[in-house]
Amino acid sequence: ADGDGPYCTNGRETSDGMAGLVGFRQLGLSFLLSHLASATSGTTLDADPENVPAKLPLLVYSHGYGGNMDMATYLMRQIASHGAIVVALEHTDGMASSTRVGDDGTVLLFSPGLLRGSAQLERRAEELLAATKPTNLPSDLPIDETRVFLGGHSYGGPSCLVAASKDILSKKSSIRGLVLHDPALGMGDRGLDRVTQLVPTVSITSDEYDRGGVRCGQTLHARGCYHGNFVDAPLWAPLWVMRPLSTVIPAAGPCDPNELHSLLAASAVSFMTDPSARSFDIDDPLLEPR
Repeated sequence: ADGDGPYCTNGRETSDGMAGLVGFRQLGLSFLLSHLASATSGTTLDADPENVPAKLPLLVYSHGYGGNMDMATYLMRQIASHGAIVVALEHTDGMASSTRVGDDGTVLLFSPGLLRGSAQLERRAEELLAATKPTNLPSDLPIDETRVFLGGHSYGGPSCLVAASKDILSKKSSIRGLVLHDPALGMGDRGLDRVTQLVPTVSITSDEYDRGGVRCGQTLHARGCYHGNFVDAPLWAPLWVMRPLSTVIPAAGPCDPNELHSLLAASAVSFMTDPSARSFDIDDPLLEPR
C-alpha cells in the first residue's frame, strides 16, 4: 500500500499517547515513537472504492485499555483490503491514550478514573452501537446493513459483548456477529460471554490469554502471538526494540507480525462472510482451535 494518509490522526499528540502505553514516555523515550506522528498509513484519504461488490460488510472496532483509534491502523487496513468497511472508534470513557471530546475538540488524556464501574462499558457500548448506524457514517459508503459486526481488542472485547447484549434487548438484532482479539473478559461482569450463545462470535487469543484459559465463542489460539500483536505495536519500531520490550509488556511475540496481521484479516472477513456457520475454518498452522 502506498497511500499518504496519516498514521496518527492527531500527530504527536497521538504518538506520545502510544509511547505512554508501552512505557517509553515514562522512561523519557517518547522519541522512539515520534516518527509515527508524521508516518503514513498506506491508505488514501477519501479514496473511492475500487472493484468492490455493490455492498460490503461493516466492522466497527473497539480499542483496548489505553488504546486509540489509530494504533491498529495497519491491521484495519488489511481487513478492509479483504472486502469490508472498517470503522475504528476512539472511546470517550477515559480509556483512550488520548482523544478529543466536545464541539471544541478538548484533549482528554488517558483518564481511567473518569467513569466508574459499569458506566465505562455502558459508554463504550453506546458508542459502538451508534457507529453502526448508517446515518452516523458517510452516506457514500456501500454498507450492507444486513452484515453489521462489532470487533474489539482486549477491553474492546467486553465492550462488544455489552453492546451486543443491548442490541438483543432492543429487539432490533442488527449485530450479526462479533470478532474479538484477546477479549479481556475479567474486565466485564461475570457471565457476560453468555451473549455468544445468541450472537455468533469468533475469538482469537494470544499465547498469554490462551494460557489463561480465555474462551469466548469459537476460540482459536494464534501461536507465537502476544497481546500487542493484535495492534500495530510490533511495527512501531524495529523488532530488536519491540521484542526485548516484551519481557516487560507483551508488545511483540515471536511470530511474524505482518504474516499474523494478514491471517487476522483473512479470518475476520471469512467469518463475516457467513457468521451463521459457527465453525468457520482457516487452514493455517498459526491457528489452533480451542
